[in-house]
Amino acid sequence: CDDSRYLTDLLRALGTSVSWQDERVTVEPTPLVAPTEPVFCGNAGTAVRFGSCLSLLCDGSLTIDGDDHMRERPIGALGDALAALGIDVVYLGERGCPPLRLERRRPAPAEVAIDTSLSSQYASGLMMVAPRLERGLTITLTGAKVSMPYVAMTSAMMEAAGATLNVTGERFAIAPGGYRAETIAVEPDWSAAAFLLAGGFVLDREVVVDGLLPPGSSLQGDAAFERMLAALRAPTAERHRFDLTGAPDLIAPLVAACLFADRPSVIRGAAHTRIKESDRVAVLATELQKVGAALTIHDDGLDVTPLERVPEGAWTLDPDDDHRMAMAFGIVSLRVPGITVKSPGCVSKSFPDFWNVLAELRS
Repeated sequence: CDDSRYLTDLLRALGTSVSWQDERVTVEPTPLVAPTEPVFCGNAGTAVRFGSCLSLLCDGSLTIDGDDHMRERPIGALGDALAALGIDVVYLGERGCPPLRLERRRPAPAEVAIDTSLSSQYASGLMMVAPRLERGLTITLTGAKVSMPYVAMTSAMMEAAGATLNVTGERFAIAPGGYRAETIAVEPDWSAAAFLLAGGFVLDREVVVDGLLPPGSSLQGDAAFERMLAALRAPTAERHRFDLTGAPDLIAPLVAACLFADRPSVIRGAAHTRIKESDRVAVLATELQKVGAALTIHDDGLDVTPLERVPEGAWTLDPDDDHRMAMAFGIVSLRVPGITVKSPGCVSKSFPDFWNVLAELRS
């Protein structure tokens, strides 16, 4: 997918050997040296954030850029933390957004605070480089805590590769010492699978995604989607209520499913989805209203009223080049056949084969 490709390109640009063979990837560590040209990361926020953190280990001046959407996505909180760690951070466009130039000016101190109210990846990126710093790093999380299951997943994967962490509340003390070479199995992606499971709900058909670890065994916060679908199926006289603070990427498949539930749904804890690849709250509400859906926008989520009937007609829904919006509209089209999704190729960001899989589900 595009996100993996951009991250691979970034690592290779820094001098790391990365080789892919089918579903196996081998990474061989080398000293990191910044390339002379900017590294282009498209709209891959993961590559931009993690790449920025790698400037702590990198010789030379590293410039990271992205597409027009990426240039609107804030990264200022991470830039502030990197500056506190001795990185000279220069924004080459709008302040607090890519493109940015980063260059290590002094050894990193042993402690830093990071505001995670917009993205947990700020913390994950700093955590992953910490074992390679001379004194390690103690990271204190500040601000609202969003997507914290991803921080827990980062901790678990680091420990599996030999890192030493001491976690006390919002304080992560990470010892120096690097990593050991390991073979690590990567779970199937709950974030992508959630769309297929939502499709099963919409069609009232059982869908099984091979290899998914169940909630409780999976490290992924998005495994909570199984519980959310169970809640939608359970008889209730009340509105369905969902808090997406820990699993923001689920807003897209969840809204698609809620349109065909028995009761209205209240979705909150999703303020940070408004600075993803698109303003997901606004895009879902604006585009799905075209097919008669009633969605009320709130600062941190949506109220969703189920469709009273399947509308007839033809509509083009614009995902604003956001892969998860496009997939959500695809799931809705399982029951509303007049939908055409604009720019369907944007799903290549995370699920290149989505439309083929959706066609199988439709049949």
